[in-house]
Amino acid sequence: MVLVLLCSATGSPGVTTSALALALGWPRSVLLVDCDRDPAQAVQAGWLHAAPLASRGLVDLAQAHRELQPVAPLLWSRTVDLLGPGHDGPDGTARDRGPSRRFLPGFTHPGSAVVFEPVWAELAEALAALSGSGVDVVVDAGRIGRTGLPRPLLAAADAVLVVVRSTLRSLAAARLHLDGLRDAIVDAGAGAQPGFLVVGPGMPYGNAEISHQLGLAVVADIGWRPEQAAVLSDGLPAPRRFEQRGLMRSARAAASALASAAGPARAPRPGAAAGDTTGSRDERA
Repeated sequence: MVLVLLCSATGSPGVTTSALALALGWPRSVLLVDCDRDPAQAVQAGWLHAAPLASRGLVDLAQAHRELQPVAPLLWSRTVDLLGPGHDGPDGTARDRGPSRRFLPGFTHPGSAVVFEPVWAELAEALAALSGSGVDVVVDAGRIGRTGLPRPLLAAADAVLVVVRSTLRSLAAARLHLDGLRDAIVDAGAGAQPGFLVVGPGMPYGNAEISHQLGLAVVADIGWRPEQAAVLSDGLPAPRRFEQRGLMRSARAAASALASAAGPARAPRPGAAAGDTTGSRDERA
């Protein structure tokens, strides 16, 4: 399994849209997890068109934890298909089945993250357990925040990526949090090194200059295409050949690079907890 954690320093560099784009372009079966402690329900309201998600997500797992039920066996059943109704092919026909693309919804109330504190460790263990079923994980962790990211998530991560724009404002904000993030990763005992995921490279600063000035590698980048990003963030109708345009083309390249760098695919274990690993292929119109 590969567990990639995305976060940001401040502002709106596009963490959620980037995480969703990576999940849709991932070369293997993948689970997108919304762990943003400042809930916005952006994926539900935008890409999933406000689809009802009762008994799904972190809130339901928290309830199970309070009832002393183990989280791992329940995890997969609390996810939803990222390519469910409303995301068929351009002619309205169902897409060919391919890698599974699932979504674990996040918090539903601004105070939910506080009561979830005792559950982070078990959630991280459950995500790590997906390694036996050949499912990779992309975590949208939101802002690093004043108290830092949940330590169990950092400990489980194979890659920790700070999402930034290539603007001075975004990079200056990221610089303020880098030392604390490095320390938190070391304290968590994680083997991952932090890196940048740049949204809109060369606008104006290039990847090499960003790495040189901030002392952190640019691991991947995604093109900045606001009109295409709105398909993901706001659920706007996808234009023709959407999957071949700049945003999704760059997202697939970034996803392939991350999947290859963090680790190879693993063969599914018989009877693995993740269950069904069928889904829809990443190339979408």
